[in-house]
Amino acid sequence: MVYIRSEHGLPVPVSALPQMTLTAADNSPVPQVPRMEGNGWVFTGLATGVTYNLEVKVDGFQPARELVTVPDMDFGSAAVTVFLKPQGERLPFHPPTDAFVLAPRAQKEVEKGLHDMNSGKIPSAQKHFQNAIHMAPGNPYVNYVTGMSYLLAKQLPIAQPYLEESVSVDPNQVPSLLALGTLRFEEANYPGAIDVLNKAVQLDPSSWKSQWILSGSYLHQRDYQQARQHAEKALATGKEAASRVELILGEALAGLGERQGAVAALEVFLTDYPKDPSAPKIRDWMENLRKDPVKVEKPATAPAAEQTIATTDLIAMHSSALPAELPPKEDWAPPDVDSEKPFLVSGAACSLPRVLKAAEKNATKLVSDLQRFTSLEEYQSVEIKRDENLKRPLTRTFSYMVFIDEPRPGAIHVSEFRDQGLSATDIPGPLVDEGAPSLVLAFHPFFQDDFTWSCEGLGQWADKPAWVVRFEQRTDRPDRLAAFQSASHTYPLPLKGRAWISKKDGEVMHMETDLVNPVAAVKLNREHFVIDYRPVTFQTHKVTLWLPQNVDVYFQYRGHYLHHYHHYSHFKLFWTGSSEKIGKPKETQ
Repeated sequence: MVYIRSEHGLPVPVSALPQMTLTAADNSPVPQVPRMEGNGWVFTGLATGVTYNLEVKVDGFQPARELVTVPDMDFGSAAVTVFLKPQGERLPFHPPTDAFVLAPRAQKEVEKGLHDMNSGKIPSAQKHFQNAIHMAPGNPYVNYVTGMSYLLAKQLPIAQPYLEESVSVDPNQVPSLLALGTLRFEEANYPGAIDVLNKAVQLDPSSWKSQWILSGSYLHQRDYQQARQHAEKALATGKEAASRVELILGEALAGLGERQGAVAALEVFLTDYPKDPSAPKIRDWMENLRKDPVKVEKPATAPAAEQTIATTDLIAMHSSALPAELPPKEDWAPPDVDSEKPFLVSGAACSLPRVLKAAEKNATKLVSDLQRFTSLEEYQSVEIKRDENLKRPLTRTFSYMVFIDEPRPGAIHVSEFRDQGLSATDIPGPLVDEGAPSLVLAFHPFFQDDFTWSCEGLGQWADKPAWVVRFEQRTDRPDRLAAFQSASHTYPLPLKGRAWISKKDGEVMHMETDLVNPVAAVKLNREHFVIDYRPVTFQTHKVTLWLPQNVDVYFQYRGHYLHHYHHYSHFKLFWTGSSEKIGKPKETQ
């Protein structure tokens, strides 16, 4: 099966069949013409156990090539997704591809190794990775996972050359830099750890594990100011998962002479970890910090054995922060809303109350006037595997309906339905996302006070001027806008996000959200919504509503990396007391 997508993962509109050429490993052409099936093309009657070279050409796009291996088994089948770049677009510079592209056999060894490593079978994983290394000695990803397998087994001298090779070949991958920095930290090579971890946080300031180990490295170098700064960044981005960094923060503040702050940080640490092996020593040190400063030596001038609580404690603490969960490439999903700053026009003054008032007016109008809307929904769910390939996409088309109801002031109900009689378990994929139309209700007065708001300035969306507004769930208010529903429990989801609001009329044109912190109880580490809104004109009433058109959702859930895509079209809008249809005049009900 061959699926053709744009570089952003969307189906490629073509008026005719694309040109596809299939050749075997000996460059002999395969006399096959693919037939269209569903949203892909299928080649049949191929030999199993053979690797084929697929070339795809589509008018308006650059040619693309992929290697595909049909498994050596009865009725073997394979699927490949080909991503196309528009013609004329400048191609970014890449190092020679033969250093990065994995041959099918090496890829299979990596997959087996990752499976064993995630199952705790480290020696078996190492054997598979070694097989892959023999086939692809210069591949940065293979060197990374091989080094990680030895790092997790505490075989530091063996791990070192693999991680250094990975960073040397591709110095822009945060996981590799973090792994090498962790190894150098455990070897007490703190300057070396600082060197690579500083690169990691420059590439991804939200990598709290990099900030964590970087703060500990600076602490061992007695650079208390840097240790404090990176400890605070780790706590700000890692939230509860980074709570052990309070210990480093306490030591850094003590080194700076800020005894009261040091005691407060250490108290937080002991509250979270009262049975930590270092707890008695920490309590004794806190008592000294509370005494007259003249009688207490600062950690910076204390004897070497007393400079910190215990060097071994720090190393043990950081070892628990190893990036054991191996993601696919760092760009498997858009960055966190706080890791990149949007384009802003310099010098443009923004009035937050005025912007919120305009967006609130439109959100209120949506609830008060709109009874329901229906549309045609094109849905796709795909899992992004750690070998950077995609599993076969699961695609469906639904009749989609949304009810927005306000039974009484202060109570808003939003319900979604897909096809009559269809339950959530009938929708493809391990997770079902609902609520894209609801997220804009963050601007409704019923929800608005649940968030803190800030106007970052004037930007643009779709070449139109737009105010860029950031919001985040308040800790003193209930999380009411979103939730994760399991079979037995509901977990509120605290959200943060950014919206692009039309300068002209206050409509939300684009919106992105992330979790404020992961939901450890269900192992939901990431949920990122990207929503594009489009104007739908209600002809009879001369009113235009902005409704979701494209919705991308990215999940990091129980070790899986998932992408859901929704496209809505052919809207029919139903207003209180009347109805009107938008779309093709003879559209089927």
